[in-house]
Amino acid sequence: MKKYIHLQPISNELFLKISILKSLMYCGVLWGLYHEGWAMKSDQNEVFFPFWLNSVQAFQYAKIHWPHYTPRKITPKDFEESLLPTLKRLNVKPALFNSSSRKFKLSTTQMHHFFFNNNIQFQAV
Repeated sequence: MKKYIHLQPISNELFLKISILKSLMYCGVLWGLYHEGWAMKSDQNEVFFPFWLNSVQAFQYAKIHWPHYTPRKITPKDFEESLLPTLKRLNVKPALFNSSSRKFKLSTTQMHHFFFNNNIQFQAV
C-alpha cells in the first residue's frame, strides 16, 4: 500500500482561502489599478502588487486611496506570463485586496503554484 505525504503542510484556513481564490481565478480575470503604471503599495519593508477579484472592489479602493487610478483587467495569461516574472524579479509580492484595505499576501512562487500549477504531485513513500 502506498503512503502519501504532504510537504510543507498549510493551515485549513489558508487552504480554504486558496481554494476560494483558485476557483474565482478560473472564472476569468484579476483586476489591478493603473495610472501611467501599475499601483504598488508598501507595508513596512515589503512592496506589494495589489489585485482584486472584481472591478467594483478595485474601484472602491482606488476612490479612497488612489483617486487617479482606474481598474484594469488582467487576464490569467498576462498575469502568469508577464506580471509574475516581473514581480519576482523586482521582489514585489502579489496581494489580494478587498475594498476595505484587507490583504492576503502571496509570494510569486505561491501565486504560480496555487493559480497556475495543474500538476499537483504527491510523493509515494
